[in-house]
Amino acid sequence: MRKIIACTVFSVFVFGAFTTAQAEELRQLSQTYTINIEVDCIETAVEIVRNLPGHNLDSSAFFDSWRTGADFRRRVPAETFRDVQETLRELGDVTFESEVASHLGAQIFDTEVRITALSQEIDRLTEMMVASDTLEVLIAVNDRLTHVSWERDSLIGRRNVLLTESVGPIIHIPLIELLEWVPPEPQGFWERVTAAFGRSVTNSRVGFENFIVFIASTILAFVLWTAILGAVGFGTWRVAKRKLKRMKAKPLHFEKNNEKEDNAQ
Repeated sequence: MRKIIACTVFSVFVFGAFTTAQAEELRQLSQTYTINIEVDCIETAVEIVRNLPGHNLDSSAFFDSWRTGADFRRRVPAETFRDVQETLRELGDVTFESEVASHLGAQIFDTEVRITALSQEIDRLTEMMVASDTLEVLIAVNDRLTHVSWERDSLIGRRNVLLTESVGPIIHIPLIELLEWVPPEPQGFWERVTAAFGRSVTNSRVGFENFIVFIASTILAFVLWTAILGAVGFGTWRVAKRKLKRMKAKPLHFEKNNEKEDNAQ
């Protein structure tokens, strides 16, 4: 009887442990669900989405001439995911739906193993630094310790990201409300004539203004270039005049010297 009770207790314990491990594995999922919905009233749909379980990761809104909409990314608890999914499908016409899931258990386990190995190596390197008796060994051990510590911290950050992804599914919810297109009322004959005359006056005024601007810019450019060329020409003339005076003055000086020599003789 005792053996039967012991076997029963052991079986319950094993089954409970297996069920817990299986549930833990099921929780280590990265789920992304996308659903595009055309709604009749964007304000009502946005209010319903904001009151869903979970919390917003980011959101945005847009508006143009033929549609208005909003875009949400929410993280919801895993146990309420299916209920949220059904609630979203009832908001309007679903135009696109996609669900992607990937198991993170192997990645998390591999990361944990590498973190443990690096932590053990850090302990060994720390002991080696304490026991090192030369500066060269101390520097080499310190460099290795710095590299291993950085690698372990990086893996810890990656593990935290993976655990965050497995907390609950992420739901991407684009909402669109198509606006009713109202054709413009046809214009009467006199209205079209008045509009055409107004456009003609506007175009004539703009053309005249552009012509005046062109004439003014042309005159300004002509005056500027005339001033520049006049200054350059005047400077050139002054230089040439000075050179000409020098050339005329040299023979006269030479002749006066010759007269002085003849008088001296």
